[in-house]
Amino acid sequence: MASEQRTYEHLQLSIADRVATITLNRPEVLNACNSATHRETQAVFDEVEADDAVRVVVLAGAGRAFCSGSDLREVGKFVGAGAQRYVKLDFLTKNRIAACAKPVIAALHGHVAGGGFEMALACDIRIVAENVLFSLPEIVLGTIPGSGGLERLPAIVGLGIAKEWALTGRRIDANEAFQRGLANKVVPLDRLLPEAQAFARELTQRSPTALALAKVCLDGDQPTGSKLVLSYHMLACEACHGDPFYQERTSTYTRRT
Repeated sequence: MASEQRTYEHLQLSIADRVATITLNRPEVLNACNSATHRETQAVFDEVEADDAVRVVVLAGAGRAFCSGSDLREVGKFVGAGAQRYVKLDFLTKNRIAACAKPVIAALHGHVAGGGFEMALACDIRIVAENVLFSLPEIVLGTIPGSGGLERLPAIVGLGIAKEWALTGRRIDANEAFQRGLANKVVPLDRLLPEAQAFARELTQRSPTALALAKVCLDGDQPTGSKLVLSYHMLACEACHGDPFYQERTSTYTRRT
């Protein structure tokens, strides 16, 4: 049984049909993230991951944009140790999203900039509206993306394209994002959340065990031939085969022999 949902100041959480929809809810600043938003984001992912009623997560933004990055009204004042603490907090937020054992689908529209772009990169699947604009503008401000984007982006779009985007800070529209493999699907703005939630509901029909184990392999950086990967696959397949979901799905085949 699911526990009572926590109330958040900067986020909204709704759960239906085994899908948790987390919405960044600071539309007055295009969902720019301050320290409190980061702490709440980490907390809400802890909550949905622990909730057995949730199989898949959708991450979206309220208002005119998904997320415009860090809230410079707060972050712009940080120097020295304060700046380092914020970067650590920001980095931990993106890692928490990426480490979620449940698939995370990003529903992206409007500006997806800076830390917002890096948040989208921490998700597993990116469904975007036709008006989406990705950018890493940090280089223009005299800094670099500091929460894992420089590490995650090359694996998705290739090293050369990642360098171009990070070194120029230019904006990437929906068509280019799709062509480069950053966006999995482009949809009209009014269909964005319904399409993302429909995709999520489809994934709820899969084995949660298999989904979690597949994510570990897909996100890992171990060479395919290593003994660690071999051991992982042996244990993973054993776990999947012992899962009632697998036994139910394969029972029709085993009865034929």
